[in-house]
Amino acid sequence: MKSLAHLLLCTLLLLSLAACGGGGGGSDSRPPSSEQGDGSDDDSGDGGDQPTDPGDSHRIAGTVTAERFSDTDSDSNDPKAPIVPNNQPSEAQLLGNPVVLGGFASAEGSNNQAEHRFWDEGDSEDWFSLSLSQGQSIRLTIHDFQTLSPLQNDLDLYLYRLDDTGSAVEVASSTSGISDSESIQVPESGDYLLEVRAVAGISAYTLKIDSSDDRGLLASPSVGDDFAPGELIIKWKQAPTVAALNGRRLQPTGGPARDGRLRRYRLADLAEPGPPRLHPVQKSHPNANAHTLAKLRTLMELKELQADPAVDYVEPNYRYHSLRAPSDPLYLRQWHYRNIHLPEAWDITTGSSDVVVAVLDTGIYKAHPDFEGKLTPGYDFISDPESAGDGDGIDDDPEDPGDRALQNRSSWHGTHVAGTVGALTDNTSGVSGAGWDSLVMPLRVLGISGGNTYDAAQAVRYAAGLANDSGTVPAQKAGVINMSFGGSGFSQTLQNALSEARAQGVVLVAAAGNDSSDTPVYPAAMEGVIAVSATDFNNEQAPYSNFGDWVDLAAPGGDMSADANVDGFSDGVLSTYVNERKGGNELSPSYASLQGTSMASPHASGVFALMKAVNPQLTPDDIDALLASGQLTTDLGDTGRDPVYGYGLLDAYKAVQAAGQEPAEPVITADPETLNFSATLTELEVEIRNIGADSASLSGDPLPGATWISNVEAVSVDDKGFGTYRVSVDRSDMTDGIYNSEVVFPMNGTENYHLPVNLQVQMGGTASGNYAGYLYILLLKATDEDGDGVSDYETVRQLAKSTDNGEYTFEFTGVEPGNYAIAAGSDLNANGFICDPGEACGYYPAGSQEDSVTVDRDLENLSLIASYYSDADASASSAGGEQTGQRRPIAKLKIRRAE
Repeated sequence: MKSLAHLLLCTLLLLSLAACGGGGGGSDSRPPSSEQGDGSDDDSGDGGDQPTDPGDSHRIAGTVTAERFSDTDSDSNDPKAPIVPNNQPSEAQLLGNPVVLGGFASAEGSNNQAEHRFWDEGDSEDWFSLSLSQGQSIRLTIHDFQTLSPLQNDLDLYLYRLDDTGSAVEVASSTSGISDSESIQVPESGDYLLEVRAVAGISAYTLKIDSSDDRGLLASPSVGDDFAPGELIIKWKQAPTVAALNGRRLQPTGGPARDGRLRRYRLADLAEPGPPRLHPVQKSHPNANAHTLAKLRTLMELKELQADPAVDYVEPNYRYHSLRAPSDPLYLRQWHYRNIHLPEAWDITTGSSDVVVAVLDTGIYKAHPDFEGKLTPGYDFISDPESAGDGDGIDDDPEDPGDRALQNRSSWHGTHVAGTVGALTDNTSGVSGAGWDSLVMPLRVLGISGGNTYDAAQAVRYAAGLANDSGTVPAQKAGVINMSFGGSGFSQTLQNALSEARAQGVVLVAAAGNDSSDTPVYPAAMEGVIAVSATDFNNEQAPYSNFGDWVDLAAPGGDMSADANVDGFSDGVLSTYVNERKGGNELSPSYASLQGTSMASPHASGVFALMKAVNPQLTPDDIDALLASGQLTTDLGDTGRDPVYGYGLLDAYKAVQAAGQEPAEPVITADPETLNFSATLTELEVEIRNIGADSASLSGDPLPGATWISNVEAVSVDDKGFGTYRVSVDRSDMTDGIYNSEVVFPMNGTENYHLPVNLQVQMGGTASGNYAGYLYILLLKATDEDGDGVSDYETVRQLAKSTDNGEYTFEFTGVEPGNYAIAAGSDLNANGFICDPGEACGYYPAGSQEDSVTVDRDLENLSLIASYYSDADASASSAGGEQTGQRRPIAKLKIRRAE
């Protein structure tokens, strides 16, 4: 049986930035479709195996699809890729909105005439044209950023009004950060030019434009920010000398620093009477007014100070105003909670610290701030030291050291799952968890080379307070066990452990699997375990989700290939995550969107914990009975239990009610929770219901929040106004873009209900399409020459292709029998390797147990998704079955340049 980690029920694809957004592939500036730059395929190998007997060879064919909302810099460093210059405002590359774009910029030539397009001079400016909305987030990630030499490879980001490229920030914003990412918040809606400028060095980059303000990301200091021009707050590592301050023309202000190290300073040339001294920044912003120039000058000085080894940190002197900050800023993007009525359930209970959910997974990143005070002592049950990756076998530290499940990256799977169960909530930071007050017990069972049923059984026994190999039991046993892993083999050892845990009153929950198959996956299909399948934003079966008569219920697992709510983010499940740099040696907390039944299962576990908070005496048998009677779910699919949704979609509000507490107040809900008209629909219906106390009614006609919501009419309503309404929209005279508004249903007896409404206008000229750039598609022969059980790969064939419709077809003929994989990726920086950070990448197979596929017959209709990836992103995706873009733990993939 393959190891359990090979079957993590969420495959991951990290994109650049804290949420997937983006659109715009097709445009007038897209390079024309080509193959190897001249209309021909490059189908060759690096001396790989070629068939000697055509009768004993096979054909492999399929399609690489660019992920939605992706686009590519039209003048990368790859000399084989088609080129459309975008080096000045008049050549600005037209982008859609939202978009995730991979690019390349350089302040100097690369001195490699044979291999690089920009070998003799730099590609110092990339210009883009697009429409933006107020509050949108624009983020630039620099992939070759050097922490110890931050000015070695440095890119800056500037936003200009379309009619004024001489002043970067007369109204708009510009950033001049000195970190691996920089960001801008759009100050007001309009048409803009965006510039990526190479200040020093050479680097690939990812540019992401979200369709709304992303408060989950730390913004770079921006000219658009409200701060005092010419003032900086500096904390020195040691008290500065007078000579050092004079050399930087810094004037201390205010009283003496208490420790001599933290103090406010004025830039001397800006503090002097009269106009400021001429500064080089004026050359690139000749039309900027004095106030804007002073702010730009301040940020330029900030950048230089950030690179000074004597400086601990430096920041602008921001001006603050009274405001009420919302709690958990990323909660608004957690659509998956609203789909199962968790907010209504929280009106009854937010959980209890007396209820512990054990998360059996890859471990936990304990330093994440959204786990502060939320973890009980856990354990590491990985008995194989090599697989454990922490230098020993089982121990009392469940910290996840990284599993390297992705190419040169770790999955941080357990951290994401744990966040859905019980991230710290209502703390004005990050995401929300299903159980505000529930506790999480991290138990590590999946390591570098996976896991096994014996280790999993020991963790189950520990969680339930039963004797196990650790020789100890927790002070407080778990009330719920979540298992977001699985395999195709039934284990009696694991079944026995689960049965004994259930006998102790522990509720057992497991993910159903991501193979789009009815083949049973264990432990989900084991006796006494609640198997959870996955749904998407529309409460329909997720395309990867398993099904079968062993599935008990469904919960949101997400679909990263879609943006069904038209909010500019892919519809994944957003939760806690880990950002890693320097090969995993530098870790920091972040947030990411993933998809899979691994993400669905913790929703159920979190809700069961809420039920046990309401009724501590609730048993697994009680929950089974409530589930079978329909009191925990909303029926979907065929009436009653069916193979896709089991007893239906999890309903948290119904569940906590069923646990023993009746509502005292009305609870108004809508089905669907959001009206999403996308780019084509003009009418949608919604059902407004009161599922709480029967003391509310509509007090008047629904109120549209925007003029483009042309009509709201009752279709079938009761005497209190609850029922079905039809909402219509009118796109006449609207410009291209994404629009967000609401319909307000006025209420008596409770607060008015606000129904979100989203609309996309796309009249032509800009496609929302997909473009992953010029791709190299490699046929990789898998071997295990060193006998370590991990596949080694040899490139035996190579194709190179561009496209104008987001699809890259491929065909390899004459393939000898054996084990193979396929990788597709771009080489924007022209270093001869695909799939570097910031470059498009896809892999096959990715959603199954294997890291290669046996070719003993023709294989057709294979499907890969090519998507961008960034160190700094907080988003990721997964897919089941054959359609996926998962990165595999394979060596760097070198390509052959055709002569």
